[in-house]
Amino acid sequence: MSNFENILFDFDGTICDTSEGIFASMQKVVDYYKLPYGQADFKKMIGPSLKESFTTIFHLPEKEITNAIKVYRDFYGVEGMYMCTPYHGIVELIKELRAGGKHIYVATSKPELYTKQIIERKKMTDLFDFIGGADLAEQKRIEKIQVINYVLEENNLVNKKDSCLMIGDRNYDINGAHAAGMKGCGVLWGFGSRKEFEDCGADFICEKPADVLRLV
Repeated sequence: MSNFENILFDFDGTICDTSEGIFASMQKVVDYYKLPYGQADFKKMIGPSLKESFTTIFHLPEKEITNAIKVYRDFYGVEGMYMCTPYHGIVELIKELRAGGKHIYVATSKPELYTKQIIERKKMTDLFDFIGGADLAEQKRIEKIQVINYVLEENNLVNKKDSCLMIGDRNYDINGAHAAGMKGCGVLWGFGSRKEFEDCGADFICEKPADVLRLV
């Protein structure tokens, strides 16, 4: 195995396929504001924060962002967040990594509270040493770099970045990893593409969970 002893995983599109619940919640916002968007647009919104997505993709004015997030979460926080499934082979991958002595963390732009509730519902809590995500208000921990730094700080890894690897399915994960001073691995079973990872300079690209095992 490699020198990567600390593995940070993104959640949406990396550990779980959360698209069904996210798309259903996005549809609530579209219906509320009578917006001309559909699933092709929703796919672009998995990765960045809700504030960024609602601003740059739905083009909502600043004064509507707080309400749009409420509309989204009124559904997502009760029903939508549980409409997800772990990707094939991901649980087995994490178990094998842990058996090999790796420490496993979650670093997601999804609110930490929701992430923990989903992981608990899916009976996956024991797979992780730490679960880190955005703050619910999306005020102080929202961008990927902020979440990654939070996970590093909470686990005394700030001076051990050479031993850390960020794994995710979007360029936000790779860019966040590089901004934090660590390497990033893009995975192709989620919502990103090989070109996306090549364009952002991913250090590694893996097609399936078994490839990650061989890498780390």
